[in-house]
Amino acid sequence: MKQPAAILEPRGSIALDDYVADLGWSHDGTRLAVAGGEGKVFLLHRNDESLAARQVAEHGLGAITVAWQPGGNVFVSSGQDACINLYDGHSGDRGVQRRPSKQWTTSLAWSPNGSRLASAAGREIVVWSAALDSERTLSPLDAVVAAISWDKPGRDLAAAINGGLVLHRLEGEAVEVRRLRWDAPCTTVAFSPNGKVVVTGTQDGSVHFWYLATGRDSQMRGYPGRVAHTEWDGEGKYLATVAHDQIVLWDFRGKGPEGSRPVQLLGHTERIVGLAFQPRGGYLASIGLDWRLSLWLPGKAPRALDAHLTDAEPSVLRWSPDGRFVAVGERSGRITIFELVRLA
Repeated sequence: MKQPAAILEPRGSIALDDYVADLGWSHDGTRLAVAGGEGKVFLLHRNDESLAARQVAEHGLGAITVAWQPGGNVFVSSGQDACINLYDGHSGDRGVQRRPSKQWTTSLAWSPNGSRLASAAGREIVVWSAALDSERTLSPLDAVVAAISWDKPGRDLAAAINGGLVLHRLEGEAVEVRRLRWDAPCTTVAFSPNGKVVVTGTQDGSVHFWYLATGRDSQMRGYPGRVAHTEWDGEGKYLATVAHDQIVLWDFRGKGPEGSRPVQLLGHTERIVGLAFQPRGGYLASIGLDWRLSLWLPGKAPRALDAHLTDAEPSVLRWSPDGRFVAVGERSGRITIFELVRLA
């Protein structure tokens, strides 16, 4: 069946007194956790077309990231005070606080079933229970961790570092380590939904990926600078990457992208700073320094289906887990919710 076109319609906006560094949706799409760049952590409640927010904590010097437990009612935040906080997702009450390192925890990633949380600070990765009890600290890596990601079963945890990717297979008390080497600083890491491929964007302007069953590796070059976004669609058919103001789309169907030309999605006029596929859907949303939010349907249309100008420079974009809403945060502190509306 042909998938209909769609637009994004605003469904509420609120201004916070801190710039928006990160966002995380609750599993039911009724709440948002917000990390403020100056340190404040907020809990937002969405009701029809209104938003209400209250501050629930503060990280000294600045908050960095937030992550909501998949299918659960807790969320975590990290900050420049080197703390990780666990919160009740209904009341916003802060429970457990941990300080795993003297360095900042820059990455937080829940396993897909929400049973474990991984955190990265400097060269160290810690795996926690859902109650934020430390389960294990992995052996220090050779370089600072730039990004972490779980595979869909929640068995393999990948880390991007200078020099490639490091894969940790966590089974019981055993940890099996596999190194995928690439002579450049790696900035992103993402498993394909079917678990067959793992991909990284690099500082040297390339996208590198490995077929995990065979170890065969490949690359796509020619990007004008650091590749900061590598996003899979829900079925693993497309990999979306960014080249300054263009979205570069690689087709992983059939024999894969080797020897093929990518599709370029044109519409932004300044650098793209946020990119995300709709969960379990084919739509793609992007934000850029042109203050533009764009909606795309890769494989169907080379131009944006819809676009909105934000009130200030956007900083973060997140889809709700059901793929119905998009939240856009701005450096001014404003958060706007958009609903994906399919056209007949």
